[in-house]
Amino acid sequence: MRTYILAVLVLAFTFSANAQKRKFVYGYLKDSVTNTAIVLASVRNISTNTTVMTNNAGRFAIEVGENHILSFAAVGYFFDTLRYNNINALQDTLYPFLVPLARDLGNVTVTARGMSRYQLDSMERRKDFLQDIVNYTIPTVSQANSGAGIALNLDRFSRHEKNKRRAMQFYETNEKEAYINYRFNTVLVQSLTGFRDEKLHLFSQRHRPSYEWLRKHTTEEDIQYYINEQLKIFSKK
Repeated sequence: MRTYILAVLVLAFTFSANAQKRKFVYGYLKDSVTNTAIVLASVRNISTNTTVMTNNAGRFAIEVGENHILSFAAVGYFFDTLRYNNINALQDTLYPFLVPLARDLGNVTVTARGMSRYQLDSMERRKDFLQDIVNYTIPTVSQANSGAGIALNLDRFSRHEKNKRRAMQFYETNEKEAYINYRFNTVLVQSLTGFRDEKLHLFSQRHRPSYEWLRKHTTEEDIQYYINEQLKIFSKK
């Protein structure tokens, strides 16, 4: 599908050591179907392990260097990536898009009891990822759906186990981002803090919990307590 994970990893390992000057780049993350803003999605520079959040207009700002890799994750969407190269540098603003999940899980019933939205999303992304990593039907090079940056497809490297492992690691990293977005979601944070717009964005970005903490604290009460405690810290600042 739209997955470019393995090639992006190859590029990341190749170019990360060669990155030179860094600068802040701005962009707007949007839905590829409706063209609407994707709010409080995570934008991660995997070359520097830095994560920022989009605001209520889908806008983000993140530091990048030449050939750094940006990845995008949001609840209800496939992951996507973008390599920041000379073409991007000529643009004032980036306009990446995410493709919404279709929830086509084959024999899996999406209304199955006991399954969260995150679990359903994760199942579809994993199914799509595994199809891409074993198939050899897509052209070697293609444009990312953001319209900027070239990414090599998974199929070119699918027979190399080392690159498969790197792709899986990258996939799991994005799944962690998606899990944080699911637990630390806009509706919950807004309801407990009363924040909106830029204040909501600032709080969500500064006080985003770690994946490890969320896996240890699995109840709704845990995350509510966390937000209340972080709100005290935010208010002092």
